[in-house]
Amino acid sequence: MTPLSETKPSFPFVRNLSGLLAPLSFLLTLMLFLALTLPNFATRDNLKQIAIQATVVAILACGQTAVIISGNIDLSVGSTMAFAGVISALSMTSGNMGVGMGVLIALGAGLGVGTLTGAIAAYGKIPTFIVTLGMMGIIHGAAGIASHSVNVSGLPEGFSVFGFKELFGTAATDGIPYAVILLAFAAIAVHIALSRTRWGRTLYALGGNREAARLSGVKMNWTLVSVYALSGLLAGAAAIINVSRASVASKDAGVGYELDAIAATVVGGTSLFGGQGGIPGTIIGAVLIYTLRNACTLHNLGPDYQRLVIGVVVILAVLYDRFGPGKSRVTA
Repeated sequence: MTPLSETKPSFPFVRNLSGLLAPLSFLLTLMLFLALTLPNFATRDNLKQIAIQATVVAILACGQTAVIISGNIDLSVGSTMAFAGVISALSMTSGNMGVGMGVLIALGAGLGVGTLTGAIAAYGKIPTFIVTLGMMGIIHGAAGIASHSVNVSGLPEGFSVFGFKELFGTAATDGIPYAVILLAFAAIAVHIALSRTRWGRTLYALGGNREAARLSGVKMNWTLVSVYALSGLLAGAAAIINVSRASVASKDAGVGYELDAIAATVVGGTSLFGGQGGIPGTIIGAVLIYTLRNACTLHNLGPDYQRLVIGVVVILAVLYDRFGPGKSRVTA
């Protein structure tokens, strides 16, 4: 058997393009339809709002993509984001720390939770679905205890840069929101890690055939811990934007985000069965999810309708992955 380290990555451009074609075509068709039927949809402010709203879920989904590619799932990313946000906010308010330390603490809290989650799953030999379901409750409870179940407010003014400020923006022209810049850095970094490193090839191997990967010498425990550590780190990054936009940190800030992250990942072409997927499709999926949410809002449809629509789209995406023509693989 050829060692994994000697296996050359094969991510043909044509295969990438064909795998992205379905979600991209659906997104463009949907946006064209909405532009023709909703007068307020295609405005600059509305499209900009969709992009900004999608950043938090897109960052979470980048981590979720890596986890699902490896044949696992992370149900705790929403709670991890809320916990990281609460701890970060408390450090800047009660702890009188600066914005820089607040950012580092958010990232550190997310990384710590993700690492712990991966370690429990890897060394406890417990299915990741069960571990992350349990951690979702544990971390949500910990965030409530730390914040005494009240919102943490009074954040430093400089922290608002991540949610509201723009690079190169002026009073007359729009710039690039810092939230979008942070997403771009995260997406590019994870894309490179998945498509250009041995670690990334290991994740695809695990998701494609776990036993074959083990026999080829893959360090199963380390790989599992590392992919959940990445997911946690990105949850911490998402917390920075989420808290900045809300101007408060709440233990409930992450409720529902784990499902949106999974939805964006699956709709973007990553298979829930593992072994295939990629970041470009995930970004498309996140934008698609929030385009649908935006359309529901413009139609004066409440959250229940939004959840119904997103749920239907996710099921259709999984059915397409399972039974679609050619069952094409999407790679990073």
